[in-house]
Amino acid sequence: MSTDAASHGTSELLRALAAAAVRDRPTVDGESKELSARIDGVEVKRVPIHADPRGVLTPFLDARDPFWSEPVVYAYRFSILPGRIKGWGMHELQTDRYVVLSGNVQVVLLDGRESSPSVGSFMRVHFTDRTPGAMKIPPGVWHADHNWGETEAHVVNFPTRPYDPASPDKHRIDPHGGVIPFDWSIRDG
Repeated sequence: MSTDAASHGTSELLRALAAAAVRDRPTVDGESKELSARIDGVEVKRVPIHADPRGVLTPFLDARDPFWSEPVVYAYRFSILPGRIKGWGMHELQTDRYVVLSGNVQVVLLDGRESSPSVGSFMRVHFTDRTPGAMKIPPGVWHADHNWGETEAHVVNFPTRPYDPASPDKHRIDPHGGVIPFDWSIRDG
């Protein structure tokens, strides 16, 4: 290949790269704190991990923290097996307060509230063993939990209302049914 042909090919490649490149959007502020949620009313907070040679301590509930301003009235733990998705689910009355304690969990949210400024918006939050955290999910926000890891994931939920077996506050949609247009594949990039 001649130098001119190689140079021409390089120029085409550089133009293609410039046309295809998308600048990352900010995910943290200047102090490395995660930026606010993109869905109105959703809160995400990372919980600290304190490790020493004996093991790990992860404090996640402090009643003085505004995240827990509503009383704790009920709690349960659920797990998600590797590769599985729990959801889509939505509550009309309760707020979910997740604490993701272990595993690789992608929580995907869709704002289904007609009166919300973020109606129709999607949001994804990733938790791992190294980045556990808490998430507040308001009523009317559809959510699904995807274990993208290789071990069972564990989540504790502190909903703002106790479970009512006579009238469950839960609506469901099949995560693979196509009603909510979301691609569950995990891609490199």
